[in-house]
Amino acid sequence: MKLQIKKLDKIAIFSLFFLGCLISYNRASNFSDGDAYSVILAFLNMIDNWVYTPSRGAYGHPIPELLVGFFAFTIGTPFSNIFCFILFFLSLIILFKTFCNQQQSLVLFLLLILSNFYLLFENTNSIDYPIAIFFFSLGLYFLKFKKFVFSFIFFGMTIASRANFLTFVYPILLIYFYDDLINKRLKNFLYPFIVVTVVGLFFYIPLFYLHNFTLNFLDLPFLTENTKGVGWYGGPKLNLESLGPRFLYKIYLIVGIYSSILFIFYSKKIYKNINFKLYNNQILLLVIFINLFVFFFMPTKILIINPFIIFLYIISFNNLNNKHIIFLIFFNLLQWFVTYEVATISYKHKDICKAVEATNYSFKLSLNHGKLYQHYFINQDMTKCYSKYMGKYSENFINGKPLFLSD
Repeated sequence: MKLQIKKLDKIAIFSLFFLGCLISYNRASNFSDGDAYSVILAFLNMIDNWVYTPSRGAYGHPIPELLVGFFAFTIGTPFSNIFCFILFFLSLIILFKTFCNQQQSLVLFLLLILSNFYLLFENTNSIDYPIAIFFFSLGLYFLKFKKFVFSFIFFGMTIASRANFLTFVYPILLIYFYDDLINKRLKNFLYPFIVVTVVGLFFYIPLFYLHNFTLNFLDLPFLTENTKGVGWYGGPKLNLESLGPRFLYKIYLIVGIYSSILFIFYSKKIYKNINFKLYNNQILLLVIFINLFVFFFMPTKILIINPFIIFLYIISFNNLNNKHIIFLIFFNLLQWFVTYEVATISYKHKDICKAVEATNYSFKLSLNHGKLYQHYFINQDMTKCYSKYMGKYSENFINGKPLFLSD
């Protein structure tokens, strides 16, 4: 069914789109994700030296490194931010068309998701997460409408954008083609896995070449011995005492310090209304639980858990009435203007250029400025921190100008 959008709704959608682009442009090189500059560096090193250096040290994400680096190089980081936000915004529309009733309000759906401060502001960085979500949403869309070749290609590109998305892609394919496996139609069952894997691995050829086509770059928990005391992902030790508090606290943050309370009240209603036999709901729940499981072992960046909160919102949108959705939007927006803290946290480093590492906390209730005020008036500009690694590109990087002007 074709999506019908009223004139006023079009104005509202454009306003939300414009807001995201404005935030993206204004932040320029002041990324909230500390890996954003390294994604650009991977592209710059290919341009300067014709050598591939993965953006995450041992591993990288080839498609975002190419796309984000190209936009930052040719027109500047404000526009590479906008490019990433556009893909995120489009992915929300695609997910709406994939999982929601087309008679529902697209504007209300977009407001629900973009009223979440973290989802909006974190996806205005020049980073790989919104690119992966875009390809993932396209893969799900084409899978729904049985355009399998397109679906498998985009799923492969998803993995080439964020390797951890394979934890979603392969289980989804297993669910969707489970009947073929049971009925021993092995060709039908294996075909999607082969295509997705080949497409995904194709983009990682430079990484395998760098490591002489071995898997030496992998340092996975439980599979390799890690003597550094921390996870390969930069997270804490793999024990409940270290992982549990960070996991719960960040879930509470991204769901919303007010909205998380509301979700507790709505959970029973959502559970009663959801039809667990539908493929769509199985896929939504699968992504939610896998993302939570993965995030438990790497509770570092909030962006990692984007799929969880987006898909939680989709399930809520499909199983709550408009009044409940409006309440969620209101409590999401409330966090923009006033926040509260339940604990005072001490950090190891006061230098803003060093990684944030909590050392101690004490329970103390306090009211604070909202996230919007904190973002623009309290949080310090990280641009100069990242510029230290940009070499001859530093000045144009700081000023948000096209990096190619540095030559």
